[in-house]
Amino acid sequence: MSLRQSPTQKAERRRGVFLTQQGLQKLRQAKVELGMEPSLKRYTLETLSEQTGLTPTTLSKIFTNSAPVDKRTVESCFMAFQLTLLPEDYLYAKSEQDYLKTLDFILENRGDRPSEIPTILSHQNTSLNRKMDLKPSSYILTLPGGQIPLNSGNYIDRPIVESRCYEAIQQPGSWINICASKQMGKTSLMTRILTYGQSQDYFTASVNLQETDGELLQLHQLKRFLIHFVTTIQHQLNFPQENSSNWQWNEHLGIKTNITSMFENLILTFCDRPLILAIDELTQLFENPPLANEFLLLLRTWSEQAKINSIWRKLRLVTVNSTERLRPTSLDPSLLNTGLVIELPEFSLLQIKDLAHRFEQEISEDKLIQLITLLGGHPYRLHLAFYHLRQETITLDNLLNNPDVALSIYSDHIQQQQWNLQRYPQLWEPFNILVQKTSSISCETEQGLQLQRLGLVRLQGNQASLTCELFRLFFHNYFTSVIEGN
Repeated sequence: MSLRQSPTQKAERRRGVFLTQQGLQKLRQAKVELGMEPSLKRYTLETLSEQTGLTPTTLSKIFTNSAPVDKRTVESCFMAFQLTLLPEDYLYAKSEQDYLKTLDFILENRGDRPSEIPTILSHQNTSLNRKMDLKPSSYILTLPGGQIPLNSGNYIDRPIVESRCYEAIQQPGSWINICASKQMGKTSLMTRILTYGQSQDYFTASVNLQETDGELLQLHQLKRFLIHFVTTIQHQLNFPQENSSNWQWNEHLGIKTNITSMFENLILTFCDRPLILAIDELTQLFENPPLANEFLLLLRTWSEQAKINSIWRKLRLVTVNSTERLRPTSLDPSLLNTGLVIELPEFSLLQIKDLAHRFEQEISEDKLIQLITLLGGHPYRLHLAFYHLRQETITLDNLLNNPDVALSIYSDHIQQQQWNLQRYPQLWEPFNILVQKTSSISCETEQGLQLQRLGLVRLQGNQASLTCELFRLFFHNYFTSVIEGN
């Protein structure tokens, strides 16, 4: 009898496990009994990592139940809490059905707090709505573009970044400001911070300012905008609306003082544990700098108050700032440098190799370097390349050697970059000079920083270079046509 395992059996062995409701509750209970409260720095992800030998990212996956983890790794985590991993504590991520059971568990485990289900659904709807797309694989790959679902293999961990965020969000009054250009993974990181918070039994709420009516984003509508903001959060948390009758607007006080009182009395008073408030698309306010100044000043006041006031200590803030919309000169720059500023980096070579492996692409290092030269380390551009390669709609040689293929695949992405650049004519000339050169050039500091925020150049000191050769392929012809047209 042959003892050789079939490829299917080997693949199944490599798949990780998820904790069942019983397993996760057992782990959480042990955590509470050991005094692992968020306020105790002794039990941070880093210190627990030292005790268990597991990385902070792996520990986060176990506690959030957001991705399969090797069974032996989970056993090690249980042993650190003097627990034994029993068969009923976990299930294997063998199939679509198993994964959906896990997603169902994440919702069911909030059964004692049905008010949070709308919030969870709002951040996991991509996972739930794509049930038909799930494949029996260690990683569930999703279409490139937009927020990356929690169950997607497209998401590549940035361990240092995520560890810092998970550590910071445990601190009263913390403010995490995630900054990067478009499609770098800002909202995906925000969602994972919220999911981590849920694993710690925190309340979570999120507001996307892109969904706010434009008429409210005016300074003369400050009162209406802020009332809308607080009411949106109250509705998400499903706190009783009748509570509103217990609080009245005081006409003798200013707008921000009233809103602070409203937030405290209608939201924080009813939170018996920490609340993570996430605000996406913060740059929607940049069209009206006076409004942006007032709102950011209010957030900073709340963050500071949370460090000294027992009720406000429950609050933690996460904001997402798209850098391709340049900050208005009339906006106080210090307001966006408060708290922990996370500037998302491009993927490293190791991360790109990991992503290629997930898309089942075996690429030599030489070819991978060529691909990075063409696309840079930008997550979306790489996701799209590997997606097309896996679908066999293109070959790697065609992508690397045929400009028409590259420009066709990335036409929408490049047009977005073109539109962003057209908003800032003062940057055309320095960027055109860079496009015409094949090496880095010295660039004026402010212009270089602005082009870097747009995601078009990479700075090293005062030396600027294109983030990817793809931009040279397009913008060389674009600037030529603009010059000839004039």
